[in-house]
Amino acid sequence: MSGHTPADDRRYYDERFESLTATELQTDAADTAELSLAGSEFENCTFVSCNLTEAVLRGARFQDCRFERCELPMVDLTQVALRNVTFDSCRLTGVDFTPLARDPLGVEASFSSCDLRFALFRRLDLTGFDFEGCLLNRAAFEKCDLSGVPFDSSDLQGCLIEECDLTNADLRGARNYLISPLSNKIAGMRVALPEALGLLAALDVVVE
Repeated sequence: MSGHTPADDRRYYDERFESLTATELQTDAADTAELSLAGSEFENCTFVSCNLTEAVLRGARFQDCRFERCELPMVDLTQVALRNVTFDSCRLTGVDFTPLARDPLGVEASFSSCDLRFALFRRLDLTGFDFEGCLLNRAAFEKCDLSGVPFDSSDLQGCLIEECDLTNADLRGARNYLISPLSNKIAGMRVALPEALGLLAALDVVVE
């Protein structure tokens, strides 16, 4: 972790945190001389090769931040605010995004080459999200607004998409998806063959 001179001990600006581990976050920052992510504010910060497996980020705010090659399985995102946050080559398996803070300005995050297997998204406005080259195997999107969201080159094998708004979503280049036109809004959704046959497979239609 680089040295820092934040405005107070819970706000960090233009900082780079490298090789940080979850064990450094188990007690309050005052006791460890390290930062506590929970309840802190981060702006224009970068996290590189950090292992935050099962870390509690509860109440933290991230704006214009970037996570690179970080381990983030099962992190606690309760009331976490994400504004223009990028995750690049990170592992976020089993993460429940449902308790993210409902920011009046929206939730914005992009995922590139990330492992999001078994992740859960429920009742969220995800119009500020994008997924590029991600693993979404066995992930679940339930009652989410995915309108206009791109899934370029992502693998959705076994991914549950139920009662979602996929209006104008871009699934060209995505693969292995099964999306029911009966339980989702798909008007204007962009797809490409042969993967688009997954729309028929969800209706038990056999294409010969």
